[in-house]
Amino acid sequence: MLGEVRRAACVAVGDELLAGDYPDSNSGAIAVALAELGIVVDRFVVLGDRKGDLESAFYDLCARYQLVVCTGGIGPTLDDVTREAAAAAAGVPLERNEALLAALRESYMRRARAMPESNERQAWFPRGAQVMPNAVGTAPGFRVWIDGGTLCVLPGPPHEMQDMLRRELLPWLRSTCGQGQGIVRHSFYMLGLPESAFSDRAGDWMARGATPLMGVTAHTGILKVTLLGKGESVEGARAQVEARAAEVRARFAEELYSEDDPRPGAAVVRQLAERGATLAVAESCTGGLVAELLTDIAGASRVFEAGWVAYSNESKVSALGVDPSLIERHGAVSREVALALAQGAAERSGADFALSITGVAGPTGGTPEKPVGLVWFGLWQAGRLEAFEQRFPSVDRASIRRYAAHMALNLVRLASR
Repeated sequence: MLGEVRRAACVAVGDELLAGDYPDSNSGAIAVALAELGIVVDRFVVLGDRKGDLESAFYDLCARYQLVVCTGGIGPTLDDVTREAAAAAAGVPLERNEALLAALRESYMRRARAMPESNERQAWFPRGAQVMPNAVGTAPGFRVWIDGGTLCVLPGPPHEMQDMLRRELLPWLRSTCGQGQGIVRHSFYMLGLPESAFSDRAGDWMARGATPLMGVTAHTGILKVTLLGKGESVEGARAQVEARAAEVRARFAEELYSEDDPRPGAAVVRQLAERGATLAVAESCTGGLVAELLTDIAGASRVFEAGWVAYSNESKVSALGVDPSLIERHGAVSREVALALAQGAAERSGADFALSITGVAGPTGGTPEKPVGLVWFGLWQAGRLEAFEQRFPSVDRASIRRYAAHMALNLVRLASR
């Protein structure tokens, strides 16, 4: 029995993580899952594939934390040394699990393949370890006791880690350790509101001593607002969060687009489908990104009528009927051209809404009058045309394009409510 576990640490293993080739997405997902059990993750550690470093980290962390969750380094290759490091930290040898080895061979036989000899490494575990089967991959996980703490090792690929976490580790923790304090999280996703403006309107909700705690992060125009309730029980924590959540919904009704799906495209597809309405898009600087964000959503075919990427001035004229004199007088990035693009998309598609985007994504092409980050939007609805100007931060090209795509979707969301 672990007893009542309140705090834990996460370790992510892999030279590729330290090199910056891939982000460590596993530790954050584990922390969120453990919070549901009232277990707070105090520390994230990222280490390379070096046995000595891992052995020291496992020993030190298990001496300080009752629970340490590690991901990665249990594949079949010689640079996967997590199992050896765990055994060394526990002071036990590795032993081969014959039943698991037979199961590995059987899985390859079912696919009419011979199991590579290197995969036998995945059947070795520290003596006394409890094996966690891998239902979606070949690398089993395991749990081993190290100097007062339990080290739980999961595979590194996120889809394998998530499956083993939900299928094996969390049920074991629920049955083995106390729940600790109740912790409940709830998130909101908002558009059309700068982080500073949100903070002003939220007021003392964001104070460090507030109950529940409120945090906000901003990324390319999307605000993620998280409430964290803590109490003697889950029920008490949930009551804190639900009371504040009702206030958030009322105060930020216009900006709030979801409480479960961070994708703005999902909100737009849902709203248009509820209205039985359709949308067409004419994109220049976003290069098809708005269409991508929409068609990423299952069911988009019910609402997304057509899309054009009219990047050159010539294509704006030939594909969408923009009067070339408008481009000559006002430039491609202008109110007039944005309106003409939206009208052309509406006329050619027959959609209920038509949206256009034209701007300067940079890093070159800006002028004092039309700097990098300037984007014009056109919106057609029931014969009425509107134009919107936005000057996004002059950051990198990809971010400006995503800022613009998110704002474009937000314009449709607001118009179709």
